[in-house]
Amino acid sequence: MKKLLLATTLSIALSVNINAQDNFKRHEVAVGYGLLPTSEWANVFADGIIATTGLTNKNTKEVGAISLSYNYRLTNTWGIGGVFSFASHKKTWEQNGSIVVSERYNYIAVMPRVKSEWLHSNYLTLYSAVSLGIIINPSNEKNNGTAAYVGWQLSPIGIEIGKSFAGFAELGIGQMGIIQAGVRARF
Repeated sequence: MKKLLLATTLSIALSVNINAQDNFKRHEVAVGYGLLPTSEWANVFADGIIATTGLTNKNTKEVGAISLSYNYRLTNTWGIGGVFSFASHKKTWEQNGSIVVSERYNYIAVMPRVKSEWLHSNYLTLYSAVSLGIIINPSNEKNNGTAAYVGWQLSPIGIEIGKSFAGFAELGIGQMGIIQAGVRARF
């Protein structure tokens, strides 16, 4: 009888443990949009310098940073993954009503990412994340081809509201923008 009771108790304990692990969702996919990524910073400074030559900036179009990320949750606190980000800008410089220079740049970033969730409640998660990788500029007209740079993103504070499906916002600095918002799904 004791052996039967021990075997039953052990079976129940193992099935509860397996069920708890099955409910832990390890995969996250997120789509976001960020304002003022680092690829736009150089353009802001260059615009100031070029404006002193008498050229006028017309038809500026900046996309910001659109990102797609994947995160694999190693534990309830730590996750690793990657980010794909796209940013673009187009400018036309004129002098006396004539187009002098027309520029278009696309920036594609591919960066591994580490995420640390440091506060959890039912529907609220606070986290930090860091990414480091490469930015490719396939439209670099100055070098007659593709240029590559170090890409990075440091987001010291991020907030998610929701469970399996959540909205998020991050404050940070880097290629994904100084402020980023979007949605993520966990499965």
